[in-house]
Amino acid sequence: MLNNRNPVYREMDAACLSIEGRLPPGLQGTLYRNGPNPRPGEASQHWFLGQGMIHAISLGSGQAIYRNRWVIPPLNITPQLGKANTHVIAHAGTLMALEEAHAPVLLGPDTLAFHGHGCMTGRFTAHPKHDPATGALVFFAYAADGRHTRTIRCGSLDAHGHLGWETCFEAPFCSMVHDAAVTARHIALPVLPLAAAPALDEGDTLGFAWQPGLGGHLAVLRRGAYGSEVRWHEAPPVYAFHIANAWEEHDRLFLDLFVYDVPPLFPTSGGVRAKAAPARPCRWSVALEGREPVRVERLHDMAGEFPRIDERHAGRSYDQIYYASRSGVEQVGFQAITRLDLSRGAIDQFDFGLAAFVSEPVFVPRGDDASIDDGWLMSTVWRPEWAGSKLVVFDAGHVADGPVAAVILPQRVPDGFHGSFVPDVFLDLEKSR
Repeated sequence: MLNNRNPVYREMDAACLSIEGRLPPGLQGTLYRNGPNPRPGEASQHWFLGQGMIHAISLGSGQAIYRNRWVIPPLNITPQLGKANTHVIAHAGTLMALEEAHAPVLLGPDTLAFHGHGCMTGRFTAHPKHDPATGALVFFAYAADGRHTRTIRCGSLDAHGHLGWETCFEAPFCSMVHDAAVTARHIALPVLPLAAAPALDEGDTLGFAWQPGLGGHLAVLRRGAYGSEVRWHEAPPVYAFHIANAWEEHDRLFLDLFVYDVPPLFPTSGGVRAKAAPARPCRWSVALEGREPVRVERLHDMAGEFPRIDERHAGRSYDQIYYASRSGVEQVGFQAITRLDLSRGAIDQFDFGLAAFVSEPVFVPRGDDASIDDGWLMSTVWRPEWAGSKLVVFDAGHVADGPVAAVILPQRVPDGFHGSFVPDVFLDLEKSR
């Protein structure tokens, strides 16, 4: 692994962190970030395969504290727990560390203490979606009947963590369905040709390869329905790791996603690495009746990844996407934070420079009654001349103005993948793991 993908090996607690600028007084809570971080001596050819590590930063009363822990303590590591290295969310009073192929690992929000799987069973991928109207968590899993099977599982947990709906259906092939789109009434899953390749099931391929000849498909299923009711729509033979948002309007379902013509990090079915192009924001839509092919619209040419929104509008029509972007096409990782205003097609961007490594930006509302997209963006940034990373805070409406505050962290936070801000929840450094 290279640059800011290199792991860190110290589990640390740190209080009274130095702050550049002034933290917004209403920004009270904890940012949790998750990512692969191989332990010393752990064999891990692919970046995706390291043990998960959580980096948590609590903000309150103008102060900041930090704790990081591997998700799974060394004595608890088993194949059944997986890596838990891709995302971390809060639901029903607990943290869930998530990845592609296993049930969530539960953690204590104030300690990062390991609580195992709890009552959760079965595969549960890293991008379940909260419904802001009901508090439900809509989840899905591919290869739900075992490695390389074609079964897709969908369901939902209510606001208290109880299973409310679950069903399965068969896909045309086993696709790496990393993300899904959820509206108030439907779930839509892109089944795209980054597909199972059992012949490549060793080394750094994860057993998946780029196979565009399989074509692309979009599955649309009404929430609460039987899997037999799924409707299939022809989609382009492209790939998307991440979906920004989805909604319904005038009897159509719309989803905004970041599309690769060829995905990075994976070979073709012949084992050859194809040259990937960067992902660009696109809008897909289908009629909610019938089986018409997906309609495609390019939203902007500014490439990037890790899109986030004001999640109070998840599943509803919206205006702003926040994402990580590059200073140049050939750069490793991401160097800039970008806001795309969909209503105007305009970009608002701050670039940390060619040597920087910038994480997914997380949107935090300015307050409980703040208007949509009135809030803050939080991201971790590292440059090679810095001893540790910085947690940077932007006014979400004025990204190009640069950070309003930065917390100096006691060590580097590797690139990782995803994170969540949980308001009014704080680390307790007096409690050990």
